[in-house]
Amino acid sequence: MLICCMEGCEFNNSISNDEHVRCWLCDEYAHAKCAGITDSVVEMIEGRTGLKWTCETCRVVKSQMGRFMKQTRTEITELFREVRAVYEKLAKLESHITSHPQKPIYPVDSDSSSNPLHTFEDTNDDKEVEDAESSIVQHNSTNMQKAKIWHHNAAPVVLPLHTNPVILKAVPPMKAVFVSRLVTSTTEDALKHYIVAKLSYPNPDDIIVRKIYNKQRRKIASFKVMAPDPIYYTILNPGFWPKHIIVHEFVNKSLLQTNVEFIKYC
Repeated sequence: MLICCMEGCEFNNSISNDEHVRCWLCDEYAHAKCAGITDSVVEMIEGRTGLKWTCETCRVVKSQMGRFMKQTRTEITELFREVRAVYEKLAKLESHITSHPQKPIYPVDSDSSSNPLHTFEDTNDDKEVEDAESSIVQHNSTNMQKAKIWHHNAAPVVLPLHTNPVILKAVPPMKAVFVSRLVTSTTEDALKHYIVAKLSYPNPDDIIVRKIYNKQRRKIASFKVMAPDPIYYTILNPGFWPKHIIVHEFVNKSLLQTNVEFIKYC
């Protein structure tokens, strides 16, 4: 026996005849008379003409669903509009960059191109980069001053010929690892001794350990470990450290700030 879902049903909520309708959302039943529907409308619903009946409870849900779909469609349209604006800005920026090709200031030697030198991008130590750049500027200014003095006062000097060329050696690239959740009493020397002893590394001077000091006092100690490529991935492996130690690639805050500014520009 079917049950009428309408409040105040005149038939004690019991459906015993064929004059009833069914909600297309929740499949609840109701008398045609209780639903306020005429016999002709019932025939149209049963005839699958596309006409459907909705109970009072589902009418509220249907209204809320309609508003939700409309709001969602509006938000998606706005999101696509923002994405399109960002894409257009990136396209303009790419066009501007490609229209101004960068040419090398000095001619590139074929011998030097086959053996590229390591640049400052191979290291994560910003202080070493700044010191090296300052040293280069001072060295260039000193050479220019000497050239002026020689031009006005000195006689030409014949440089000695070297039979054996000087072999240049590059500093191996360094990469940084962030190590944290150590006790506050841990020192830089203790952490370095742990790494060197566990790896049996023959050149301890290649490993640089610096403690990170925060403005707010914390119950844990964090360190920045600079290491060459051969041992970098070994140190980066969590299995290399005791339990509960956090380790991951060190990320400079300046790079994060640059990414944030780029996103704001877009």
